[in-house]
Amino acid sequence: MFKSLRLKLTLTNTVVTGLIFLILLSGVYFFMKQSLTRQSENMMRSIALNDRFRYTPFIERASHLDTNYFFVMVDSVGNIVNISTNLTNSYEEIYILVDETMKIDEDFGNIRIEGINFRFLKSYSNFRKDLLKIVYFNTQPEEQMLKNLLTIIISIGIFTVIVTFISSFFTANKALIPIKKSWQRQKDFVADASHELRTPLAVVQTNLELVMSNKEDTIESQLCWLDNIKAENARMTNLVNDLLFIARSDSNEAQIEMSNFPLDIVCKETIMSFRLLCENKNIEIFEDIKPDVNFYGNEARIKQLITILADNAIKYTPPGGYIKISLRQLDTSVQIVVSDTGIGIPQEHQSKIFERFYRVDSSRSSESGGSGLGLSIAKIIVNEHNGHINVTSAPNRGSQFSVTLPLKRKPFRER
Repeated sequence: MFKSLRLKLTLTNTVVTGLIFLILLSGVYFFMKQSLTRQSENMMRSIALNDRFRYTPFIERASHLDTNYFFVMVDSVGNIVNISTNLTNSYEEIYILVDETMKIDEDFGNIRIEGINFRFLKSYSNFRKDLLKIVYFNTQPEEQMLKNLLTIIISIGIFTVIVTFISSFFTANKALIPIKKSWQRQKDFVADASHELRTPLAVVQTNLELVMSNKEDTIESQLCWLDNIKAENARMTNLVNDLLFIARSDSNEAQIEMSNFPLDIVCKETIMSFRLLCENKNIEIFEDIKPDVNFYGNEARIKQLITILADNAIKYTPPGGYIKISLRQLDTSVQIVVSDTGIGIPQEHQSKIFERFYRVDSSRSSESGGSGLGLSIAKIIVNEHNGHINVTSAPNRGSQFSVTLPLKRKPFRER
């Protein structure tokens, strides 16, 4: 797929560049052609208006037409009266040229005699109104110049297309690197999501088969299997919601609304919702919340961020430990810190924990009900608020997640 895409990008770039050069070089060619035509026309008009030339009777000379500009004086019946002194043509050639010119009604045009092109201009003489002056221009030098220019243009065009194709090929290859990474990341994401969904679906299927195989039993007697189905259904629901959140974030469809809200109250409400869970796990929860911290952002997302970090800390803190949630206001930002005395994270894993579906210990994460998406979502929320998140941890010494969010001051209203 990427080979064909690379070839398409290369060919597209080459064709577009080739067309641009074709238009530019064609413009140069036609501009030069028009310029030479106007130059010769102006010269011919100047000769036609100038009667101060030396006239000599026609003398038969060499038969080769090699003069650029010359003129011929013709009387009312078409006889040649005078010629310019720079003429080097035979009488027969001049007679044929004049005869063919007189057959043309236009005063200005082109005529071809014996394979040679001439441009002509007819003008009546100022000193004798019965005489017609015909000025000729041999266009061979002009045509040769244009021919050489065309050869140069074609050579430049071919060279440009070849260079463009080669450079576009390598440029397209480099341009596809992030696309390949994104594609691979998407494939891994789909594979991981399928894997995560496969387990709860298998559990649901197995428990349903057990229930269906005991049709005569009461609901109460099969409550164990039904509870398993309910738990796995809840797990799948959370997983699907997380996947939908990430998908919308990737496609920039998740437009979040910003507003002022008291961040300290949101932190306290989130901590309060975890107190019962901490008591059940014999974990202490402490808070160090600076009061009156007003923040401009999305309240639901910030609450989700704190919930993810707090829930993560509780999952990996053994009984007898503690977690602490702090809120500090700096000059231009606020800082949320969630620390625990849990199992910690090895150094080699700390740079990867914000990746999707990444888990330091898959077995323990599965037991705790984690899917490996929580910290990925937390990072997305932090990025949405133009902040940054980092972790400090050591095995068996706990972890500390620090979130720094810039303050955007807006008029605050009490709620």
